[in-house]
Parts: sequence; structure tokens; C-alpha cells
Amino acid sequence: MATDEHILASLEKYHEPYAIFDDYYCGAIWSATVLQEQGVAALPRFAPYAASDYCADVLRHINHPFALTLLIRVAGQTKRCHDRMTKAIAAFPHAAMAALTELLGQKEENSWRIMLMTMLISQPALAEQVIPWLSTPAVAVLKSCQQQLTQPSNHASADLLPAVVVSPPWLSKKKKSPIPVLDLAPLGIEPICYLTEEISNQLLAKYIWYSKHITVSHEESTTNLLARMGFQRRIAGTYIKAPEAVVEAWLNEDYSTLLSEFKVFHSPTGHYWQLGILTTLPLEKAVKAWNALTLSPHTDTEYSMLHFGLKGLPGLVNSLARYPQEALPITNYFAASELAPAVARAFNKLKTLRENARSWLLKYPEHALTGLLPAALGKAGEAQDNARAALRMLTENGHQPLLQEIARRYNQPEVTDAVNALLALDPLDNHPTKIPTLPAFYQPSLWTRPVLKANAQSLPDSALLHLGEMLRFPQEEALYPGLLQVKDVCSADSLAGFAWDLFTAWQTAGAPSKESWAFTALGVLGNDDTARKLTPLIRAWPGESQHKRATVGLDILAAIGSDIALMQLNGIAQKLKFKALQERAKEKIADIAESRELTVAELEDRLAPDLGLDDNGSLLLDFGPRQFTVSFDETLKPFVRDVSGSRLKDLPKPNKSDDETRANDAVNRYKLLKKDARTIAAQQVARLESAMCLRRRWSLENFQLFLVEHPLVRHLTRRLIWGVYSAENQLLACFRVAEDNSSSTADDDLFTLPEGDISIGTPHVLEISPTDAAAFGQLFADYELLPPFRQLDRNSYALTEAERNASELTRWAGRKCPSGRVMGLANKGWIKGEPQDGGWIGWMIKPLGRWSLIMEIDEGFAVGMSPAELSAEQLLSKLWLWEGKAERYGWGSNSTQEAQFSVIDAITASELINDIEALFE
Repeated sequence: MATDEHILASLEKYHEPYAIFDDYYCGAIWSATVLQEQGVAALPRFAPYAASDYCADVLRHINHPFALTLLIRVAGQTKRCHDRMTKAIAAFPHAAMAALTELLGQKEENSWRIMLMTMLISQPALAEQVIPWLSTPAVAVLKSCQQQLTQPSNHASADLLPAVVVSPPWLSKKKKSPIPVLDLAPLGIEPICYLTEEISNQLLAKYIWYSKHITVSHEESTTNLLARMGFQRRIAGTYIKAPEAVVEAWLNEDYSTLLSEFKVFHSPTGHYWQLGILTTLPLEKAVKAWNALTLSPHTDTEYSMLHFGLKGLPGLVNSLARYPQEALPITNYFAASELAPAVARAFNKLKTLRENARSWLLKYPEHALTGLLPAALGKAGEAQDNARAALRMLTENGHQPLLQEIARRYNQPEVTDAVNALLALDPLDNHPTKIPTLPAFYQPSLWTRPVLKANAQSLPDSALLHLGEMLRFPQEEALYPGLLQVKDVCSADSLAGFAWDLFTAWQTAGAPSKESWAFTALGVLGNDDTARKLTPLIRAWPGESQHKRATVGLDILAAIGSDIALMQLNGIAQKLKFKALQERAKEKIADIAESRELTVAELEDRLAPDLGLDDNGSLLLDFGPRQFTVSFDETLKPFVRDVSGSRLKDLPKPNKSDDETRANDAVNRYKLLKKDARTIAAQQVARLESAMCLRRRWSLENFQLFLVEHPLVRHLTRRLIWGVYSAENQLLACFRVAEDNSSSTADDDLFTLPEGDISIGTPHVLEISPTDAAAFGQLFADYELLPPFRQLDRNSYALTEAERNASELTRWAGRKCPSGRVMGLANKGWIKGEPQDGGWIGWMIKPLGRWSLIMEIDEGFAVGMSPAELSAEQLLSKLWLWEGKAERYGWGSNSTQEAQFSVIDAITASELINDIEALFE
């Protein structure tokens, strides 16, 4: 066996990392062999493989700080990595403490510090025993942690704290409910189906193959029909079908016998009915079977309800109770009080379905309230909890008068009184009946403590315990009032720091899903800095098999709701390599826009943060004796000028003559500004360029508010040509915005914006006359103003008459272009085609409203594949116009539904050609 380091280094470069110690058959043996030969000196060689199972399973049995170091570094990569680290720390605490202190001596990592502090609390004697092993920086880390644990605290006294964290209501003696228990029958209210023929056809389009597969011939026997419905099993290679008694029960519509026989037939493993086949039977018989057999496990809820409508409502109620995730989407088209209890349960108990359930409750409030009132006033239990949670949400959204009206329909004073008593309940008493013990990772004494705004005194341990309990309460429409009390008296930054440490501790503990409240607490207590730190994690999680966590992260950004948080959310919606998460972010932005009665574009106007700039769009950085002013270039990159107005390469470092506090604050402020500007710059430039290509228009008022006067966006507005458009969308005049926010002509004369029915937009080069283009170009050159994107010198193209009358563009047929440029079309509004078998993608699509431009490519690429992994070039096989929306192209679409290019306008055609030409530049 080779042991010489030089020989080993020479050999190792010929192997991929996974081929050395991560071999399926011999990885563990090789690892053990190297350890036997070289001892702990071999540990550094294991570093590249510390996350692989075969090598890491050996590492976790080694009682040495470096082995623990390797495991700690990779603990966040997978659950198995985390579990190995946890077991190794428990088995070798001395080595673990040494590893953590050495790591912290090299790099500050909050999760490592929390782990070390936790060990110092639970095993304080280890510190003195470990110190002889440690380097000087590691000893300093250990001493500082010990000092932090022993330093005197400055906690606020009880009289300064909110009452909810001093004497929480859930610890008080249970009050007798003022609401009597009533045994009410649901009131009658006519159900409504909102499935139109168009909607049904759209939803059925994805079932084309299934519809053909389940066709039943008139000659088919009842036994075969039942077999296709699930009454069939295989034993020793032979298919066993339904016995005669079952056939007779089916013919006699004896569904109770069918259900019991089905359960016995598939015992002990169980099975499910495949009920989509019912849609091929006569409607009356099919509906009877559907409504009865859905009491048992089954499939095909959406498909069946698209055929049965309101006749299948009892079956939908059964299906929703059993399979809420599958049934809730189709339930959205049915207003029925019978559905309300199951929807309320999804709203109150099922986090992933909460938004869909909330949407149904708000969409059909009268049916919801009618169906929920009996449970809300009935016996205590889960049904009452679910109903009351849904009722609270509905009343908080303006439906209290409707609830009281429905109560009056009973014509019973006790019902009206009970509803009034329900509405009058103290919101602080709206807490879970049972308060479980907080998890072991909840160690708030080790974290950033929330401090009072009034005197900067921190919350004591007892208050932090109750804060954790409140954060664990199920989230409802409105925050639990106790949390609002804490937010009112504590500084926002300290609460955000506390929440981030809680989140870090949750991650360090392996991110247990049942304790995800420690994650969502970021949305309750987080701030702009939380959003900045969380966004890179959200972007990375899908690549670490954490898509679900990433989607929750989007919800958290929306819950924080500040300009910076929504800017980060919009950034994910604009650009991300993980399509599913990007689409979810777009949905969140669209939801926010809809809630504010805006279009997405109008919302984006309002999402542009001002970054704390003054009314002139600048920022003063005060060092005391010296002062500097921040401005921005054509890409919104910030730069500084001194008092003389000279542009500097960078913000100078503070010197001895500066005010230390002011200078440090200014430096930190500038660092943060540059970070935020990097995030927002590409978004703002891209949306203005898109507005030009899509010919978006602003009212004069909104143009002034969101483009001219906005402290940040004005730096882009001043570098573009703007146009006044008539009500018929004809360009009337061009102008620019000057430094003083006035408007001027190409001759630099004052331009007064006309009144009347006009709008403002960014004209495309095809709209601007050559005279205006030349004059404005010279004016911008004189003022040394560079545009944020190509406007006056933009490449412009036109379709030939033959191309306008064709559905396919052949001018690039057979040409090849770099693969990376094809993937880069995603930055210009193109979307990747629907993945086919093996994740292969063979086309790109440019959405054009009613139409879509389809670019077929060869060889194509695969989901998750980077340009480096592609073949160097792509062949443009075909470029054609499809009549249909982009998201519908693919499986189940009519791929021959072509359209002529004459349906698109000149500017759209020019931009499409521009996109393709850029592939070959």
C-alpha cells in the first residue's frame, strides 16, 4: 500500500472524489484501512468525503477533535450528516468541545457558538479539561463564552413587562366558558357549482390519456368492471377477481356490502377504489356508487367531480375528509355548507393547505358560516376548535355582520346570545388547551435577548419561556395578541436577533418538522436584516432537497412584508434556477398584488425600496469633520463624492480625526446600501426595459410618484427617453427628465407635460423619429448620461412579408449557438419547456399573451443541468408560433395549432428577432 504523501497526491488527482472513500462496496473498508495504516494523520484526507455515508460512518466512531471538525462542517448538508454529528458529539464530548472552539477561533458561526454554549451549560466541567488541547484563539473563544454565561444580567422587572409574559392566561385557572353548548342542526342553504364548461374542459385536458384508458365497452362483464375499479388482486402470479356475492351486491346497489367485502378482499394490506371508471357508466348509477364508495379509500376525486357536479357533492364531502390535499383544489368550485367542516379543519390543522382552505372560506362566506356555526357552538373538541378558528378569520375579514345574520335565522334568542358571547371572548384566551413542553433546543438564555424600547433592559428567562410558548401557538389570521404586546414594548432589532438565533438553533437540531414554528417565527419577529440573511438560504434550499422549506421561506418573506423583504421575494420571482420555487414566488407576488387590487407591474412600482435615500435621491455619510454624498450610476451601483463634488473610487476609511462612532455608522450604512443596491439594481433595470418592450403606460400621477420622484428609481428615469401617448396609444412627443425633475425637449428646452387623456411610457426605438433619436443622443452625450439599457441604439428588425404570412421562421434554420446563451434566454422572459422523460427539455418558449413562440433545440438539456454540463452548442431545429398560452404547451396540448406571425406587432417581432440574433453574436 502506498503511504508516501507525494505518491498519494499524484495518484489522487486521477480519481473523482466519490471514487476513493465513497465506493458502494469498499468505501468503509478503504477508510478503515487508511486509518489502520496512518492513524489520525489520515484524517485530513477524509475531508472531501465527510458528507458521504461510507466515509462518515467511520469518522463518527473516532474520538478526535479533527474527526468531529469534519462532521460539524458538513452537518447541515443532509439529515444523515446532522444525525452523525449529533451522535459523535454525544459519544465524544471532549473532542466535540475542542472542535467547536477551534472552529470558532477560525470563523464566527452562530450555530457553532450555540452548540458550544449549550455544552458549557450542560457539562461545565469539560472546559477546564479541554483547555490543554486548545490553541490560543480557541482558548480565547472558550473563555469569552464562559464569561458570557456568568456575567450579571440587566433584566427588566415584572412591572415593566407585558402582563402576558408575567402571568400568561394559559397558566391561570381555567375560566368557565360564557358560551352555552347548543345542539344545532345546520340551516339549509342551496349549494352552488361554479364549474363552467370552459373551466371543466381546461381541467379535463390533463386527463386525455386517462379518459381513453378507462373506456368501458358495453360487452364488458361486471366482474371485469369491478376488477378495473380495484376488486382484483394477484396471488402467486394468478389474478383473483370479485366473487359472485360481490357481483350481486354491485348489481343490487348494495354498497354497504361492497365496502365490507372490499376491505376483507384486500386484507391485511388494504387497497383503494379507482372511481374514475364510474364516469363511463350511466350517470344515475355512477353518482350513487360515487357517493357511497367514497367512504372507503379511493382515487380520482377531481376527475369524477368534473363529470358529476353537484350530484356528486356527498362523495366530495367524503373525499375531502379523507384526502384534503387531493380534494381541496376541485372543492374550490363548489359552494356548499356541507364542505365547511372539512375545509375548516384544513385551515386550522394542515399548514400546507391553509392558504387554499382560507381562499375557499373567504370565497363562500355564507356557506362557510352556515356550515360551521353548529360546531362552533357545540361540544368542546377538535370540530369546535376548527370551526371557531375559521369563524375568527372570517370575522376579522369583515364577515361579522353576516355571522350575526345567520345566527338570527335560527329564530332562537339563545343562538344570537351565544354568537355575541363568542364574538366578545377575550382574544388572549384564544390559546391551545394544552401547552406542550418546549423542545430541548429552545435555550433562549444563549441567544440575543429581546430588550425593552424604553430602557434597553432585557426580558428575563421566565418571559422568554412564555414568548416561546406563544410562538408555538397555531398561527391564525391575526397574531396572538400576546405577541403583539411583546412587539409593542421590545425593540424590533432585538426581536429579530432573537428570532434568528431561534431559527439557527432549530437548524442545528436537525430542523425537526414538528417544531417548524421556530422557523416561521422569523415571519412574526423578523425585520429587513432577517430578509437579507434568509433569502440566500431560500435560493439554495431546493438544490439541497429542501423545496418545501424554501416555499415556507417565501411565506416568511411575505409575512415580514417590508419593502426590503418584498424586494427579496420579487427578486426570487424574477430570477432563480429552480423553476418550481420561482413559480411559487411569482404566485406570492401575484397574491400580494391582488390583495392590494393592483396588477403585478403596478405592485412592482410600489416594491422599489427607497434604501433610506433623501428627497434628492442621495445619502449623506457623516464622518464628523468629513462628509461624503452617495449617488448612483446607470446600473444603480452606488458611488461617493466628496464635498467638492469629485467622484471617489470608494468610501475612504475613517482616520483619527473622524468621529469614531459616526464614521463607523456611516461605513456600515454604506456597506448595507451596496448590498441592497446589488439586489434591486437588476430588478429595476429589467422591469423598465420590459415596460418598453411590452409598451406599458403610466398615468401622469403615477409617473411622477413612482418614477420621477422616487429617491432611487429617479436615477434610472433621468437616463431614459420618455414619451407622451394619446388615448389611442400613439406617441405624441418625447422628453427627458432633468436633474431638478423638470421635463425637457431634445433641444434641452422646458417641456410641459400636456393635460387630458394622456399617458407616459418608454418609447421603443421603432417609435422614435430619426431626428429625435439623433438630438436626444447628442444631449445625453453632452451630459455624459449613459442609459441603463439600450434604447436609442437598440437593434431593430422587421419580418419580411413572407415571414409575416408564415407560422415558422426559417432564417436561422440549421444554425448552432452556444448552449449557455440558449439557457440565458430565461433572463429575457423566455421559459424552459416542460420536462419530458428523464427530465429532458427540448424547447424554449417566449410567452406572447394568446400566442407562444416555440424554439425547438437539439440536443436540448436536462432539469438541473448547468451550461458547463451541456454540449457546447445547440442546434435551432425549428422556430414557430403556437396559438396558445405558454404554460399549456407540452403534454396534452395541440402541437399543430399554429398561428401566422402577422398576428404580432412590429415591436414584438423586432424584440423576438433581437433575442434570437443575440444567440449568434
